[in-house]
Amino acid sequence: MTKKETRRKFGLSGAQIPATRLLVRELDHDFGTPAHACLAINDSEGTFTSFNSYGPAGDKRLGRNYDAEGMTHPLPAEGDEKWKKWNKRGYEPAKKAADWDVVKMTAPKVAKAPAAS
Repeated sequence: MTKKETRRKFGLSGAQIPATRLLVRELDHDFGTPAHACLAINDSEGTFTSFNSYGPAGDKRLGRNYDAEGMTHPLPAEGDEKWKKWNKRGYEPAKKAADWDVVKMTAPKVAKAPAAS
């Protein structure tokens, strides 16, 4: 992939967004291509990154001026008002996270149990 294609797909960072969970909702628009509002939740880091993706499954794009760093925020506590707002807006877990190749799905880090003495 050329530098121009990479920037068009992944934005300024040129890399996938790490996440342990992905919430999505379809956007209403008249652009002729599928568009989704997404929340990439990284439980391991305690952050979420919001982004809109454009294009069909397997060819999702963020856009060349997208800046993931500027859109990454601390994850609110479960039950917080922000979660209620996301539910009202219609965000749901992605049925097939693999469709969003702009997101790098990882398993959440589990704290190690203390060694038995």
